[in-house]
Amino acid sequence: MKLFLVLIFLIFLVSDVLCKKRRQTKSFDNKIVGGYSTTIENFPYQVRLILQKGNVYYGCGGSIISPHYVLTAAHCLTGISKVFIRTGSTRASSGGVQYTSTNFTRHPNYNERNVDYDVGLVSPSTPIQLDNRTKVVTLASRNSELKSGTPVLVTGWGSTSENGASSDTLMAVEVPTVSNDECRKKYRSLTERMFCAGVPQGGKDSCQGDSGGPAVIKSSRVQLGIVSFGVGCARRGYPGVYSKISNSGIRDWIQKVARV
Repeated sequence: MKLFLVLIFLIFLVSDVLCKKRRQTKSFDNKIVGGYSTTIENFPYQVRLILQKGNVYYGCGGSIISPHYVLTAAHCLTGISKVFIRTGSTRASSGGVQYTSTNFTRHPNYNERNVDYDVGLVSPSTPIQLDNRTKVVTLASRNSELKSGTPVLVTGWGSTSENGASSDTLMAVEVPTVSNDECRKKYRSLTERMFCAGVPQGGKDSCQGDSGGPAVIKSSRVQLGIVSFGVGCARRGYPGVYSKISNSGIRDWIQKVARV
């Protein structure tokens, strides 16, 4: 029994080291830095995902796009066996309604090396019940224009500083989009399936734990992006990178699989 417990401890220790090593380059498990506390009533499409990978559990964000599907990032779904979905709660760890799923899929063109096509879908075992705290988000239409400087709102739970402690309360941050030409100065592997958002001086960003969460236009609350990756969190000169929903390769796949 003691040997078993030691082995479990070592598994968690190794997993934690690997996660920290990854965060030094690209923060795949993003949360909100420089934002403010909010409530689920303001962002009723936001969900909390807990993903099981062997004996390890980790958190991501997601958005409700229909009673049958949650949109998230492909990298959140890599190697997992089960997803726990919490809807309708301001808290990450309690409240609302929890669903489970073993039915999830990543975009067939997802590339782990450059994080291209970083989009995935999760279908809960029973349909999500909609109410005033649990609503469907509107997705950006195919090939819709994305202007540089568009204010977007990003939401999620967790670290309020790079490698810091997570927040149990839903957080939001407002950041403007950045042109891809400008963003490529920092991220040379940027593709047409991505866009960037952030402030030049840093201090506002998604960070460890928000991956897969929604980035919506502030004025219309239409979802433009999915939290994907970034160098550190809220670093000066390094905006966050988001999967671009309006890209035809991404939008057509969502339509094909989820009928949305």
